[in-house]
Amino acid sequence: MMIRRRKLISLITGFAAAITSPMLLSLYPKKRLTPTRKINWPFFGWYDNISNINFPAQVSDEGIDLLMPYVEKSSKAEIQEFLDASSEAEMKVLLELSRPLVESESISGVKDFVRTYKNHPSVYAWYLYDEPEVKKPTPLSPVLLQRLYQTIKKEDNSKPVALVISKINKIKYYTSAMDILMWDSYPCENGVAEFEWVPSYRKELHEIISFAGAKNKKFWNVLQAYGENQFNKRLPTKAEFRYMFYASVLAGVDGLLFWAHYRSSPLWNELVLYPTIKEARHYIPIMVKGKDLTNQVQVNHSNIEVKLFSIPNTQKYLMIVVNHNLTPSNFSIRLPRKLAGKVVAINQEAITNLSTQASFDINLSPYEIRLYQIG
Repeated sequence: MMIRRRKLISLITGFAAAITSPMLLSLYPKKRLTPTRKINWPFFGWYDNISNINFPAQVSDEGIDLLMPYVEKSSKAEIQEFLDASSEAEMKVLLELSRPLVESESISGVKDFVRTYKNHPSVYAWYLYDEPEVKKPTPLSPVLLQRLYQTIKKEDNSKPVALVISKINKIKYYTSAMDILMWDSYPCENGVAEFEWVPSYRKELHEIISFAGAKNKKFWNVLQAYGENQFNKRLPTKAEFRYMFYASVLAGVDGLLFWAHYRSSPLWNELVLYPTIKEARHYIPIMVKGKDLTNQVQVNHSNIEVKLFSIPNTQKYLMIVVNHNLTPSNFSIRLPRKLAGKVVAINQEAITNLSTQASFDINLSPYEIRLYQIG
């Protein structure tokens, strides 16, 4: 069942503040990389250019909730037209501040920009700057961005301010210039084999999420959704994207954005991105609202992550199993005894029954993520 757009937008405007699902638990606490952060109800966003006025209508039925259009030097009329089109499509916008205003250190210009658009119904948050730490020839000053952040908050304290950083060792310098920490890392490159990038990516992802939690910042991860030899990148395989996507969800991200629609492959979107979003919209509500029974699960293999949730208002359960190994993994899982004999299904198709000991064997490919329905 898809989450209705109006309902989801009402949820994200509260930053998922009412979510009360338990903290993530690990079966191997000494080896775990998963931070103790609750699974949130994330929303999904696309990057594009503000000149693409048809963009909101194009993606409004694909499970996308948020748009991040590059503004750069666009006129007020162009910005207004895009915001109006987004409102018509019932889409929210992460509105980028004009880069010339930011780079020129124009306090009055930033005030005027925020004042102009702050009351538009589609504006959800402010996008302060894109990768200030790698701006050439000189990185943008953290002190400047902190001053502009304070300017924005004085003019409009009702909306959060987001800042995207790519170099994790630079994040700490910009912490005071954001409410939302965004991270963009695109690891699928030409010449880099499938999943070769996972260990370092996973380590950095969890470091950033832990940092965001410690600093009381929301965390939005920007996932790679482009390639085909652009900037020496290749498109993630379906298995790679599913791992990147669900690893982020299970780690507790507050939002997922995809870079970038104007560089994406329509075929890849139809075969990989949109089906993953559709699947997630079905299962994430269970992860958020269902009772977390993960600490009642036993598995006889290291670096296998298992999550077990009751499905509200039913006698059924959702189990998510992640192979965090670069090799195929064969292992056994034992669930709570009350589940003994219950049917195990994938995509509504029964594959087996749990034993009288409530256990069964699983074989996963490298970094495979599998979702089971039990009962």
